[in-house]
Amino acid sequence: MFTLKIGMKPLFINFPNAFIMKKTILFFASVLMIFQGFSQKGFNTTTGGSSGAANSNYDLYLRTIEVDEKATSFGLGEDEFKAIKNDIYVDSNFKVGDIFQDENLIKAKIPMRYNAYADEIEIKNHASEENYGALIKDPSIHVTIDKDNYVFAQYEGSNEKGGYFNILVDGKTYDLYKKTVAVYKEPKKAKTSYDQDTPASFEMTTKYYLVQDDQFIELPKKKTKVLQALKLDTVEVMNYIKENKLDPDKEPDLIKIVAYFDSLS
Repeated sequence: MFTLKIGMKPLFINFPNAFIMKKTILFFASVLMIFQGFSQKGFNTTTGGSSGAANSNYDLYLRTIEVDEKATSFGLGEDEFKAIKNDIYVDSNFKVGDIFQDENLIKAKIPMRYNAYADEIEIKNHASEENYGALIKDPSIHVTIDKDNYVFAQYEGSNEKGGYFNILVDGKTYDLYKKTVAVYKEPKKAKTSYDQDTPASFEMTTKYYLVQDDQFIELPKKKTKVLQALKLDTVEVMNYIKENKLDPDKEPDLIKIVAYFDSLS
């Protein structure tokens, strides 16, 4: 059992082979029935053994990222790209974090940030450097950036199709994961003299997943359906929400609700 600290709350992550595994829950089948009609993703946090793709002596950089290459990949001029380049990050600042392989700390106090467009962890050797690289994607590798914990999950057994998730709740039965994606919107020329040109932009979207027994289930957007899907429309939980004036549409409140619900299981 490997323990991380997120804020004041202990985060327990079990890495028997490479990633997060949960014990089998007796009522798992009934939970899956509740989510019929909701999206169940083929993400898998189990690799059947540490991949060995990275270790303390391994070059963690998957590749070096050149800013000029980014601009040309979108077909934008330098000024156009500079105007929107920070919109691909949840936080464009590099913040100090730690890199782990399974339960082992392999790099400490490394400047990192999450790129929501490329779905990559960008890292530097030193904060003063201008160039930066992308962390190798591997289920055995996970990072903490400031207070955020990012883990990598395969999709249908593939690293290439997999992605990073931010753990919001790590419970004994249920976890709550967040996936942030930045989608590129191409510039558009005005069709008439009454319209205006639309500059290139990135649109940020966020999805939340309930994770149980290594299954990722996307939560619906409407709060009433979230409560129904999570069996949160019980008297006890509804009273908890009412007494604390919580709104499932707000992330801090959703975290509290899922954590409380998990405590009842």
